[in-house]
Amino acid sequence: MPLTAVGISHHQVRIEELAGLSRVAEQVTAALDADPSLRGHVALNTCNRFELYFEADSFHGPLEAVLGAIRGALPPADAALVDQFEIYPGQVAVQHLLEVSAGLDAMVIGEAEIIGQVREALAAAGNSAGPSLTRLFHAALTTAKAVTSETDLGAAGRSIATVGLELVEKRHFPLAGRKALLVGTGSYARVVTAALVRRGCTDVTVYSPTGRAEQFAATHPVQPLRPDGLAEAIAATDLLVACSGGAATTGSLIDTALLASARAGAVAVLPVLDLALTGDVDPAAATLLGVDLIDLEEIGAHAPAEQAAAVLAARDLVTRGVDTYLHLEQGRAATPAVTAMRAHVSQFIEREIESANRRYDPETAAAVARSLRRVSNALLHTPSLRAAELARSGELADYSHALQTLFGIELEAQA
Repeated sequence: MPLTAVGISHHQVRIEELAGLSRVAEQVTAALDADPSLRGHVALNTCNRFELYFEADSFHGPLEAVLGAIRGALPPADAALVDQFEIYPGQVAVQHLLEVSAGLDAMVIGEAEIIGQVREALAAAGNSAGPSLTRLFHAALTTAKAVTSETDLGAAGRSIATVGLELVEKRHFPLAGRKALLVGTGSYARVVTAALVRRGCTDVTVYSPTGRAEQFAATHPVQPLRPDGLAEAIAATDLLVACSGGAATTGSLIDTALLASARAGAVAVLPVLDLALTGDVDPAAATLLGVDLIDLEEIGAHAPAEQAAAVLAARDLVTRGVDTYLHLEQGRAATPAVTAMRAHVSQFIEREIESANRRYDPETAAAVARSLRRVSNALLHTPSLRAAELARSGELADYSHALQTLFGIELEAQA
């Protein structure tokens, strides 16, 4: 069954354009759910990329349907973005997903958040993923974990959040002992909180535009901010980190007027780290004299260079992961033939067992049954292995033809 991926990332377009795709992600996946030509699909939508992995019985028709769903969801002025999408067919899609999951194609090479984002993408797809794509995403997660545990790339624990905080410390001050205001309570807020604590910033207040501050504070070392206390908190804080993503539907959560009013009379410059793909902070805030706005574009520009040895080691693990996945998947093509062959033999074995149950005492009949099943398993072992080998070499058709010719076994296509 053809596997294909289409996607676009920070390599091709600006963060603002990726944000536009993020806004229509649910509309696109809803359209794909209704498309009968697709056997499964998963959307991977992060701050670095917008990608769709899908399976179908053919290539060209479903590909056009997927690209058409994306084009149809975008505003007419942005529809041309679809023309910039990369297309990854078959094995190339497998390679790409494993590289992405391992952090090798990220804005910050080796970033830690991508594993969670891949896991969340699969969970969000639910039944829409289908069994084959589910196996692929699990293979990608397994490889990513190996990169994290076995290479220096993973050991570094790099992320967009850590690079942003390092940039704040380089430009302004050490974060230890400073006050920080966190806007947002999602998965990225958890990453930011942990990064702040590691740097000795333990006076952290959290504001939630959706009213989840107290719930977040119950499980994290932060203090919840009351809904009407945002301006007061901005005035008192040393650092503002925004990562809610609420601007996808409501516009900027923190506008220029709010910042200007809250920081009126302040002597120190306020570093504002905006980690939301859709931008929680009004870009015009960068013009304020008392504000240093650091967004995803700037973080990407300051991301550290790749560590050659670690990247090579990670790529080796990805290559091995691709080979393992393809080996297993190609072998799965033999499953219908092996199942049919075993079912054919089993019907004769079970008849003999039933006959033994009628003719002999229970102890003897049980011994006969064990013997018959042991012999049948031994006889079928080599043909089963041979079927998998032929499937991997593309010669399974001859095997299937032999089953039909010799035993009259008709095979059904694997689901």
